[in-house]
Order: sequence, then C-alpha cells, then structure tokens
Amino acid sequence: MSTFSKVFTVLLVVFSVAFTSMAVSVVSRTTNWKETAERYEQHARVADTNLRNLIAASAAELATARDSVKAHMERVSELERQAQTQTTQLASLRAEVAKTASEKSSVAAMNRGLLAQLQAAESARGQYQSQRDSLERRGVDLERRSVDLNDRVNELTASVMVLREEKRQFEQQLHILQQENDKLSNASRRPGSGELFESPSGLALEGVQARTPVSGSPVRGRITEIDGKLVTISVGSADGVKKGMVFVIHRAEEYIGDLTVSAVDPNESAGRLKLTTGSPTLGDVVTDARRMGSPRS
Repeated sequence: MSTFSKVFTVLLVVFSVAFTSMAVSVVSRTTNWKETAERYEQHARVADTNLRNLIAASAAELATARDSVKAHMERVSELERQAQTQTTQLASLRAEVAKTASEKSSVAAMNRGLLAQLQAAESARGQYQSQRDSLERRGVDLERRSVDLNDRVNELTASVMVLREEKRQFEQQLHILQQENDKLSNASRRPGSGELFESPSGLALEGVQARTPVSGSPVRGRITEIDGKLVTISVGSADGVKKGMVFVIHRAEEYIGDLTVSAVDPNESAGRLKLTTGSPTLGDVVTDARRMGSPRS
C-alpha cells in the first residue's frame, strides 16, 4: 500500500468519526436518540476496531518498508563499494590502455624499421637473384665444358689404354725375344747379346734395343711391398727377372735374407722369403744372387 493510500484511509477514518459524532449529536436531538446512539456507538466501535487494525497493518507495512529501505540502503552501499572497485579497475584499465598505446606506438615504429629492412633485403635479394642467375648460366656453361672435357678425357683414357696394351704386347715380345736369345746363347755356350745392352724398361719405346753397351752387373732393385712372407720388388721381366730367380736382400753391408721369385710382371716381381736373418723393410736393396760375384766387363 502506498503512502497516499495510507493517508487517504486515515483521513477517511477521521472523517467517519467526525461524521458519526455529528450524526450522533443531530440524532440526539430527535426521537429515538438512545437507539441511534447505541447504533452509532456500535458503528464507532467497529470503526475504531477497523482503525486499529488499519494502524496495525500500517505499522507492519511501515516496518516492512523500513526493512526494505534498510535492505535498499545496504544494496546501495554494496553498489557504492562495487562502483568504487570498478572505478579503481577503470583507472587500472586506463593505465593499461595508455601502456598499450605506448607499446603500440613502439611496435609501429619497430614495424616501420622492419619494413625498411625488408625493403633493403628485397633489394639485396634482387641483386643476389641476378648474381645467382649469372652463376647458374656460368654453371651451365661449366657443366657443358665439363662434359666436353669428360668426353676428351674418355677419349684420352681409351688412347692410354690402347697404348698400355701395345706396351704390354711389346714387353711380352721383348721378353720372348730375350728368352729366345738366352736359349740361343746357352746353346752356343756364350753370353746372350741382349745382356750386353741396357734394357729400355719404363720407356715409351719398349722393345727398342739400346746402342750403348753396359756391364754385366747383377740385377738390382728395392723392396716396394711386404705382406708377411710375400715380398714385392721393383724389377720385373723387362729387367731380366725370371721366375725361380733368387735375390739377396741386404741393407748397406748387412745381409737380411734370400728371396725366391714366384711371379714376374714386366716392371715388378714377387716372391717368398727364405733363410732370413732379420726383418726386411721397404727400401731394402735386392740383388741377383747368380751375378753378385761376376766380374765387371
């Protein structure tokens, strides 16, 4: 119930009481005033009861209104505290916004610097691309030249192989001729004429007989490889080495052992050690044992 309604009700009750009193005074002057008075007294009691009930209801409503006002005041206080908190948060947010704006300006400046660097990098990349294109063209040209050179190398390699094969054939022919010469020399019981001339081993013109006579000194060489008892020496069939020949291994005047040839190539031979008194090493000298004591011519 609103305040206006309450005031209106109170006024209505007051007017009712006043009107009742006036009516009682008027009726008292007329006949049957006693009955009228009793009736109005009853009405007055009812009105008084209604008034008291209304006052009690108004008091209850007033207490309820006070409680509501108190609750509203507490709500207002809570809202004020929340407003204060929000004000503080707003100030903090404003500070953060200012900080963000400052960072944004810094980032914008950094972006401008990065953009300038990117433009410089793009310019440099254009130069690098131009250089790369030039290098790629040069690489293609070099590859083409490399292919041409490889073809030339293959041709030269094929020529070398042919020349090596011809050399091997000439060496084999020379070895066969030397063997035939040795056979003829042994048959006639005189030294072979091939031993009086220098063997042109290792030269491009294999098989061409030297014109300058040399002494019949023993065949000499050096150890080039050692594999256990198997030893490789630097002289071969082109130097007069034959399978089964015995070489003496020595280091200066020190005797190391004997070597029996078991395999012969044009420019090197291999054999097994025997009668060793020491360990041979690379570079030790080997000398044909048959001719170590032969006199020089």
